[in-house]
Amino acid sequence: MQTQFKCPLCRAVIAAADVNVATDLALCRSCGRTSSFATVSAAAEISTDILSAPPRGIKVENDFRGGSVITYRKLSPALLFLIPFTAVWSGGSMWGIYGTQLKKGAFDLSQSLFGLPFLLGTVVLLSIIIFAILGKWQISMQQGEGSVFVGVGRLGWNRSFAYGRNTMVSMCATTTRVNQIPQKGIMVRTDGKDFVFGASLKEEAKQFIAASIMKAATEA
Repeated sequence: MQTQFKCPLCRAVIAAADVNVATDLALCRSCGRTSSFATVSAAAEISTDILSAPPRGIKVENDFRGGSVITYRKLSPALLFLIPFTAVWSGGSMWGIYGTQLKKGAFDLSQSLFGLPFLLGTVVLLSIIIFAILGKWQISMQQGEGSVFVGVGRLGWNRSFAYGRNTMVSMCATTTRVNQIPQKGIMVRTDGKDFVFGASLKEEAKQFIAASIMKAATEA
């Protein structure tokens, strides 16, 4: 079945006659604007049809001012490995290096310094486990202003982006790799500025979030 291309700005269907692959241009007769064919192709991966049935782990909340908040939480299967590994590796190393000192009531500087990499590794592993269990992605959109929060509770990092009728939403390759394969992220392009995020999200979550931003942009 032939792919149906849509304008990344107004989402109207672009006729095949208005696509020029050689010059990387695509003309939308509906809004009269020209876009890169590469961008149109990337945007074709996103379908707003997914909005009718949010994937598992997605929660959507709307407020009285017309804004929306998308929260994504999902336990990672990696926890089945991380929890027992951390318990054995970190528990054994921490007890062997620091626990024995506490038991003897004697401080050993060289042994304590030797254990710092193990202590750091334990902190990193515990942080990953805590985020995998309690962490969340939260995408907020209201009146042309969006934000992406990643963290646990109120602790985490927050980034902002703008969206509107001139915004293009598509999927793009990122530097994040899994088994040496580059992972795609969500790209929001507004006034020539690109905002990319979500490479580590599950595919169905990426699609839903991208479609939500695309819908909000066309309605802005």
